[in-house]
Amino acid sequence: MEDITVIECLNYCDENNIKPWLWDFKNYSLSPFPNDSITACLKYKELPENEGIDCDKAALFLYKVLGWQDNPKAITRGETINSYTTTFTQAVTKDPNYKKICKKIGVNLDEYLNKQYPILYHNKNYQNFDIIQKNIKRFELFAKLTHTIGNFTVLPHWMNTGRYNFSKDYWDITMLSLQEWFAILPKGTWNSFVDTFYLQPYVNDKYEVELFWDNHTDSKPFPKLQHYPIFLKKVNERIEERGKFIIKQVCDKLNQKDYHFYKEIENMDKIKFSNEF
Repeated sequence: MEDITVIECLNYCDENNIKPWLWDFKNYSLSPFPNDSITACLKYKELPENEGIDCDKAALFLYKVLGWQDNPKAITRGETINSYTTTFTQAVTKDPNYKKICKKIGVNLDEYLNKQYPILYHNKNYQNFDIIQKNIKRFELFAKLTHTIGNFTVLPHWMNTGRYNFSKDYWDITMLSLQEWFAILPKGTWNSFVDTFYLQPYVNDKYEVELFWDNHTDSKPFPKLQHYPIFLKKVNERIEERGKFIIKQVCDKLNQKDYHFYKEIENMDKIKFSNEF
């Protein structure tokens, strides 16, 4: 039954001229779906807990085919690799004119910003912030890719909150911590982990984690002004590369290759390492 669900999804994408690695799982929660990808991200984040779906959990039907997770109550569950709102919020709040802009558009500085998303996406007010505006295309693409299969993996579900506390949801820092832990296990365990979850875009061809920017650490997790274009370029490239490769694995495992979109990935025999971008 799970395979049929996957095939139905692939059929739907092909019939509607959608590349499945670009399928945005927020579509299950937002109707009508906003044309603006940043607005879509912010609207999804403001949904109450009992509304909509958890995007990275909704991809279970793909995880089953990939051999990552068997049932929704398994210890390993869907996880979003790279957080959009973390970097977006930093880009907004670190603007040198943050207070002035907030006053102009009506943001209350005494309240949490994530409770005022409607103000930010109304008339695309987020474009008033300089870092967003200067990197608008890359922020828009990141918002579009955030809830696609290329930005999902599975982890023990209890790691979710703990991971944020030290890494602020930056995946390179998470990977560094995992690499250090795997180093005490039998040789090859780390490489096997990377290969199983198609995480090669985050390590070089020696299976060493590559940072999103120089000197990125858990003590200094947030980007500075010069880091935003570097990070956004890297994260967008890696999500899309990984998404394409995952969809190819799914199609190949199910022997479902008679799709228009498959022509774009049929010769994708390997996934790029970080140093190959």
